Amino acid sequence: MDIMIFAADTEECSLLVFPDALTASAYCDAVDVEAALWRFWDDEGAPLMPAFTVPNERHFFTTTTGVYSLVPVREGQYEFLWDALRHIRQVIGEMPFTDVRAVRDYLVTQCGGQPSPC
Repeated sequence: MDIMIFAADTEECSLLVFPDALTASAYCDAVDVEAALWRFWDDEGAPLMPAFTVPNERHFFTTTTGVYSLVPVREGQYEFLWDALRHIRQVIGEMPFTDVRAVRDYLVTQCGGQPSPC
């Protein structure tokens, strides 16, 4: 079963909502991911990190984009989405994910009435 993925563009302070990890990794360029321009969370707001199966390769005039998957991180290594929302200026997603409040409400519902971590 695919889980929804939240991805934060750290330069734009935007949160994008993707229906699954494959869609998120297709949108979020591996070179930018490696440069920490993207941060990821699962549908419960738990942090995810990229695990590169094919590394990015840099040459004199070109870069070959690598391949990554999203994997859970060890506890305490990254903040949960609930805490990261304070840095988000806009949410880009389909209904109901149109603003930070909607994402907070969703996380509370996902986590049985309490904020992340679930």
